[in-house]
Amino acid sequence: METNTFSWNKMALVLLLTLAVGIAQYFVAHQFNDGKMGQKVYGGIFLGMALPSILIGGVMRLFRPNLQRYFAITAGICVFTGLLLLLL
Repeated sequence: METNTFSWNKMALVLLLTLAVGIAQYFVAHQFNDGKMGQKVYGGIFLGMALPSILIGGVMRLFRPNLQRYFAITAGICVFTGLLLLLL
């Protein structure tokens, strides 16, 4: 039986998944932009990092609602950072 307490281990695993997505997106953006990376590109990368967390979190909400909060936290952090980089 799983409890509703916050687990730093689960949060770290979700952050590692998000970081892996971000690293892959960085290399793709670097390749397509011929190495010219600016603030707007980094903002787009962070917004792209939020997408898997939103999708996986939506599915988790159906089956394991207590795990969905970790994906929601990482999606929120990535969307906030991405919009901050895009708008400043």
